[in-house]
Order: sequence, then C-alpha cells, then structure tokens
Amino acid sequence: MPRAPSPLAPRTGSARRPLPHLLPVLVLFTLTVPARAQVGPDTTTVEQDVQNALEDLDVENGDPTQLVERLTYLAENPLDINAATAEELAQIPAISLPLAQKIVQFRENFGLFGSIPELRTIEGMTGEVYDRARPYLTIGKTLEPTAPSPPRYPPPPSFREVLGGLQYEFIERITRRLDLGRGFSDDTSRTTYLGSPERLYTRLRARFRRRFSLNLTLDKDPGEPFKWDPGTNTYGYDYVSAHLALADFGRIKTLVVGDFDASFGQGVVLWRSFAPGKSREAVRPVTRFGSGIRPYGSTEENRFFRGLAATVMLTPRLALSGFASRRSLDASVLEPDTTALEPGVPVGVTTTFSTSGLHRTPTELARKDALTETFIGGDVSFSTGLARVGVVGYHATFDRAVRPGDAPFRRFDFSGKRAAMIGVYGHAPLGFATFFGEAARAPGNVFGGVGGVTAQLSSDAEAVVLFRTYPKDFVSLHGFAFGERNGATQNETGVYVGFRLHPDPRWLISGYFDQYRFPWLRFGVPRPTVGHEALLVVEHHPRRWITVYAQARTETKEAGAKLPDAGGRLLDGVRPRTRQSLRLHGDYQFSRALRFRARIEAVRFFEAGEPDAYGVLVYQDVRWRPRPWLQLDARLALFDTDGFDARVFAYENDLLYTFAVPSFSGRGQRMYALAKIAPDDHLTLQIKLAATRFEDVETVGSGLDETAGNRLRELRLQIRWKF
Repeated sequence: MPRAPSPLAPRTGSARRPLPHLLPVLVLFTLTVPARAQVGPDTTTVEQDVQNALEDLDVENGDPTQLVERLTYLAENPLDINAATAEELAQIPAISLPLAQKIVQFRENFGLFGSIPELRTIEGMTGEVYDRARPYLTIGKTLEPTAPSPPRYPPPPSFREVLGGLQYEFIERITRRLDLGRGFSDDTSRTTYLGSPERLYTRLRARFRRRFSLNLTLDKDPGEPFKWDPGTNTYGYDYVSAHLALADFGRIKTLVVGDFDASFGQGVVLWRSFAPGKSREAVRPVTRFGSGIRPYGSTEENRFFRGLAATVMLTPRLALSGFASRRSLDASVLEPDTTALEPGVPVGVTTTFSTSGLHRTPTELARKDALTETFIGGDVSFSTGLARVGVVGYHATFDRAVRPGDAPFRRFDFSGKRAAMIGVYGHAPLGFATFFGEAARAPGNVFGGVGGVTAQLSSDAEAVVLFRTYPKDFVSLHGFAFGERNGATQNETGVYVGFRLHPDPRWLISGYFDQYRFPWLRFGVPRPTVGHEALLVVEHHPRRWITVYAQARTETKEAGAKLPDAGGRLLDGVRPRTRQSLRLHGDYQFSRALRFRARIEAVRFFEAGEPDAYGVLVYQDVRWRPRPWLQLDARLALFDTDGFDARVFAYENDLLYTFAVPSFSGRGQRMYALAKIAPDDHLTLQIKLAATRFEDVETVGSGLDETAGNRLRELRLQIRWKF
C-alpha cells in the first residue's frame, strides 16, 4: 500500500509543554538574508505542487499516490499548448479554468502559438503562474500560413512508428522498517503477520509519447506473504495491476484494456482518482474537471476498475464514453444460515468494505476479494466554444448482499445488491466568471450535488464560491466530491468561499472560509452537528530565490462527548472542539546547488471542560547538489505535543512516485537523509534512511505494530531504469 499519513505516536509517556528553547527558529529568519550573487531556482515545480496539495493531508482524505504519479507524468510528458483543451490545461495546478479558457480562446482567435513565452501576453498569466506552469507545457510543430488546416482528429501513428519510438521504464523498490513491531515476533502462540517485513514494488512500463501505454505493477506490503497461491489471488506479489492503453488514435480519444480509473464532472457520480481537498491552494483545486478515462497503474488497491473502457469522438465536439468492469473487493462477510440458498450462489452478507489493501493476518486475508462487483456505465459530453455539458451514469451489481449493520450512524449507508446512479454536469464562462456544477440522482431516488462560480476578477485577483448538498441518504459508491470529509459525498451540506490576491508581484494573499453541517449522525457523534473552518496565507517573494509565508488556520467542529445530566449520569452528547495552527515557513535557494528550508508550526487544541493541548514542530531542511548527477536531501525535526489531538503534519521528500506526510505526536526528534544518484538520463538510484526518536516512552505504536524501545527507523531503496 502507499504510505498513507500515519501518526508517529508513542504508546506511553508523560505529556509535556512545547519545547521552550527552539533554537532552529533562528535559522528560519536567517534564510531571508540575501547573498551577494544568486542564481534562480530550477524550473521544476512538481515537488512544490505535490507539497501544496498534500501539506495537511489527513487519513480520511484518501490516498494521493495517483496525484503524485499524474503530476510527475505530466512534467515528463508536457501538454502541447497548441492542442490541449481547456479542461486538460486546468489539470495543471497553477492554471485555473478561466485562465485555461483564455488560452484556448486566444489560440482560436489569433492562431497557433509560435512559442511558449507568448502565453505571457494573456491576461492572468502572471510571472508566478507562468513559472509554475512552464514545466508542464510544450509546443508542437506550428503550421506555415499556407499549410492546410490540421485534421479534425489526430491521425494514428503507424505500427512501425510506435514500435520504434517506445520508451521503456523499469522500477524496483524495497522498503523496510528496521525496528519491527510485535507482528513480526517469532512467538506463534498469538497472532503475528504471515509474511516478511519488506515492502516490494516492481513496475514495468512501455510508452510511446502520450499515445500508447503498456504497464505491469506488482506490490507486496509489509507483513504480507510472498508466495504463489491462486486460491487467494496471490501470485508472488499480493497485488497485480496491468493495462494496455491508446490515446488520440483518430476518433479514439482513449482506449484501455485492463485497469483504469474514470473521473467525470465534479466527482459527485463518478471519480475514482484522487482529488485534493482544502489546502493552501484556496481557489484552483476546489473546481474539479474530470479527466475522463485514464489507464491505471498505481498501488492503491481499491480506487480503480478492471475491464474495458473507451472514449470515442463522434464529432470534434461530441464525445461518448463507455466502460465495463468486473473485479473483486475486500470486505467483511458474515455467514448466515445457507440451507435455503441455491447451489453455486455465494453465501454470506457483506457488512463493511475493507479499503486498507492489507492482507497480513488470517483475518485480513479472509477479507481479500470476498465481494465481486460488476460495473457498467457511460458518459456523453458536448462542448461548444468554452462551455461543456455532460451526462454520466452507471449500474453496479454485487454477488453478495451488502448490509451496513445496526449502528445508528450507518442507517443510511448503502444496502442491497444493486446500485444505479446518474448525473448531469457542466461548466460555462460568462464574462469574467465561470459557472460549474453537477447534480445527481442516487439510489433510492435521492438527489444531491455541488455547484458554484469561479471568477477571474482581474489579473491579480480570483475567487470561488461553492455550494454542496449531499443528503444523509445520498449514497455515491464511486464518487469523490469536494467537502469537509473530502470524497465522502454523503451526509454533508456546506458553503465554501476562497480567494487569491496578488496586491504586488512580491506578495500573495489567499484564504478560505468553509461553513458546513452534517445532517445525520457520524461515527462517535450521536446527533447532527455543524462546523466551520478558516485559513489565511500571506506569502512574500522578496527575491526569486527567497520565499517566506505565514499561515493561520482554525477549525471548530462539534464532536461526540460524554456529558453529565442533572443526576450526574454520563450521557452521549456533543460539544465543540477547536483546533488552531500557526505556521511560519521559509525557502532560500542559495544557488542551483544549495537550498535551505525551515519551518516552525504551533498547534492549539481545546474543548469545553478539558485542558488545552499544545503542539509544536520545528524543522530544518537542506538540499545539496554537489554534482549534476548527485542530489542530497536531509532534515532535522523537533516536535513536542500534548497528545494526538495536538499532532502536527509535515510533508517529506521521498522516492520518486511516492509520498510521505507523517503526523507527529508526543515528544522527540525526526531525521532523514535522501540521496538521488543519476549517472545518466537513463538510470536513477535513490536511497532514504529515516529515524524517529521519542522521549520518555518504553514502546512506540500499538497492536501488532507495537515496537519495544523509543525509536522507529526505516530504509527505502529504489532503482529506475529508462531505456
């Protein structure tokens, strides 16, 4: 499984106040002292875009491995500014949909671009936006004035052209915790993990530009057995993914055989890829524009389909998509009385879906592939000018009945063997604003949706307003729409307002306010509740090589609690909980060979009747490139919190196509070193060693992951070979 954010928390130990002596804070301020001679930073911004999206990622936001891979692939295979649609350009983090529409409109009015810098003439394409978008853009061949008009559909390349232009990629990755938990004990008198502690990952891929892809991905998680057992769908590696895909072959926009994901509209009906939620990017990620059908080759074991999918351009403006999938899902199954069931019919009732993808113990292995889903659906979309409207729907059938259980908070969860959903989505520009939205009918004839407007008020100001309503009985099995519980798409209503201002080329001010309500119970919360969240970021670029920003964030949400009645008895109730954080961050690009980054972040958590909890994190990063083929990253972090509620998140540099956003609670230090060696353009070696040490504890973690001692260490190795 991908490295989902997990709290690094000690099991025992006393709570302490934050460190009173924070010497690394001084480093943060020294970063803003300019040197005599400076060189601008590298143009590659993928790492920063990923960090902006994942900086405050929590467990419930889902797995962002697909986002990491998509941005990396987009940088390695840039979009042609003379051929990309507005929706494709809007996939670039720095480009909003209104700006993408202006790029397309400029191209239609004045002809193809002669060079990429011509984009600077478009209103809204500021220097900052251009620098961030540049790594994702390229330009194809421009036509001579007397040349014939381009074909209506991309001509398919010949078989010889594809075969001769294939680029191959091989990735092998192995990671291992050096301090093992109780699950890897030799004591077999109690439950232990069935396999070795290594995580093994292998990928083989062949590509021809953006038009052909052949992929095989293999993965074994720590604790899973590495064996050949077709009975449990284990073929050495526990997880296998493969696909063959074509793109832009005449009228065929996309064709995938094997594993694929599908994302349409705003994600209310169908969105299987990852989408970031609320973050420092207060405007652009909020408005989602599905990329349709895409081949899948990631390691997230749940959010994809397996079968056949295609998008065909009936006309240059009318697209028809169809997809069919049949795959097994992990689930918990109860075995009721089966005497009345027909022979050959699967027995048992599914109570919960399992989304961890882990099969390390007999219990977890029993959940593997326990439920089979047959899924068919389609989409038809029509674009006219810069507007688009579409209809998307699907029908899903399970081979076992799904029952959510008797818990009150699960009352409106999906139940049965069949589910069908249909929705209408679209976006349309009107002056300086673009209206967007999606409305859908869920099983049980329940309606919900999301809608809003994003406005490019000037070249220096943009804003977004978004409304969402997902009723308590609105069940979207394959949706992933925007919300407080990003991707849940049920039991939530809310209004979000975000803005982004450039009062000066060196200053950026952005923020949002989100007011939301949960109309039904949630896990551990016995009645409907409300909440609100606000964020403000002030960013300063005194020089191209210096970035400093301050971020303030506050959220108040009602949560479940035990409250005394008049007689002193404890009853289930709710009370507000508030979490506030203040962050000061600095980046200093000393030269192309040396970069410093430092941060201090403080957290306060409080609720009525309980003592306040505090937390603080300070870290110092260094990146050094002593040679063009060698890059070294290192971090020293100090953290001190009063418990899990005051935990602090911190994005880390990691191996290619992976991510790390650990959260820290307790008191201790975190260190890592990452080396990247690229002797030529074809071979890349990476190695990362990380260690976390906790103070005043005897064990770290819990359950089968409980580790004796006060430290956790991990070693990660990867080789990437392109040929």
